[in-house]
Amino acid sequence: MFVVEVNMVTNSASWVLDTGCGAHICNDLQVLQRSRKLTKDEVVLRLDDGKAVTTEAVGIINLVVSDRVRLELKNCYFLPSMIKNIISILLLDNAGFEFLINKNCFYLMKDGSSHLLGHISQDRMKRLVDSKSLEIDNLDNLLACESCLKGKMTKKPFVGQSKLANGLLDLIHTDFCGPLNTQARGGFSYFITFTDDHSRYGYVYLMRYKSEAFVKFKEFRLEVENQTGRKN
Repeated sequence: MFVVEVNMVTNSASWVLDTGCGAHICNDLQVLQRSRKLTKDEVVLRLDDGKAVTTEAVGIINLVVSDRVRLELKNCYFLPSMIKNIISILLLDNAGFEFLINKNCFYLMKDGSSHLLGHISQDRMKRLVDSKSLEIDNLDNLLACESCLKGKMTKKPFVGQSKLANGLLDLIHTDFCGPLNTQARGGFSYFITFTDDHSRYGYVYLMRYKSEAFVKFKEFRLEVENQTGRKN
């Protein structure tokens, strides 16, 4: 049984770092990967008011921190009644992460290298050490950052040229983005795009939740079929 302390926030899709929580917790089952349903009372969490609540599932969260950085949260519990998602600092500490708070920024590091929130270069880390903002015993013995090395790798250009679809709505490309670090007006944290392969004309739909993706597809389909007179 874990003890959880929760403060009120308005955005249910936000993630909060919690130093007193003994588990990673999410309130959206759709973001939980490789999830497993839990039997009743298999895992019980106790809130700060003493109320015991039963979790419904457990799985893995791949949390997008930036364009190139993702944080994997293992054994994350699904609790739909939670008003925010929680990252347990205790579990990250047990996993070997180190923490640094400097100039209103929270840095999370592992294996002596910049692992999260920036993937800063060794030159910048040296400046942090010189300014006494970061303590590292031997900067020369830092392990190579696998993510940084992968990001610098190049690929040979693809050979050949793709062929456009023959008619409107014959082929639609879609892409999904979110959650965004900053919400748009109206509380939108996600967006989905649809692009017609033949005309290259695109549509963008804002979403508050990831689960709205199929609803937006149906809106897109109805809109373009009415505009073009084509039914697919």
